[in-house]
Amino acid sequence: MPHVASWKKEEVKDLKGLIGSHKVVGMADLADIPAPQLQKMRRTLKDSAQIKMSRKTLMSLALNDSEKSNIEDLSEHMEGQPALIFTDMNPFKLFKILEDSKTQAPAKAGNIAPIDIVVPQGDTAFPPGPMLGELQKIGIPAKIDKGKIVITKDTTVVDAGETISSNIASILTRLEIHPMEVGIDLKAAYEDQTIYTADLLTIDPEKTLSDIQKAFTSALNLSVNA
Repeated sequence: MPHVASWKKEEVKDLKGLIGSHKVVGMADLADIPAPQLQKMRRTLKDSAQIKMSRKTLMSLALNDSEKSNIEDLSEHMEGQPALIFTDMNPFKLFKILEDSKTQAPAKAGNIAPIDIVVPQGDTAFPPGPMLGELQKIGIPAKIDKGKIVITKDTTVVDAGETISSNIASILTRLEIHPMEVGIDLKAAYEDQTIYTADLLTIDPEKTLSDIQKAFTSALNLSVNA
């Protein structure tokens, strides 16, 4: 049997302890988050949640060894730079806090556009010069007007899902267009033997409850009238 480093055993033991002592366990992606922002998020959550980064294999071992039913399925949601989040708060509330904490960030070469990136029509702060040719080179119609470079119509420079090139990333930054969102992506969360994926966590639980109550009231009125 191969030797297993003692620190790995301790790491798995610590993770299992955190899994067992919290009602909700989330799987998050911390890729591309600047260190200062991550530290700020840790401080924001310190009284209500704990973020723990580790190796994928060790996190999988801890999840698989946990006594909680179905929690091992969280391993299927490891993406980018995965981390576990431990909390006792509602997973919907956790998701909302993480989403609300996200900030806009400049595009970098190689980023995938989350939405269609549009350079709007209008004046720029640039005087006549090389910038005019750079804009036209990437397909942005521009001209000189009253001593400034003016973009003559709204132009989509990158479609959603496409890779952002270095030239376009540079132009967007100089135009102060920040199309990227930086923050902790909660991919899934476990509570009471159930895995909630991100698409489910986007649902507003208060609105959902309100809709259910309305549907119940409507059905009740219909039965009474009948």
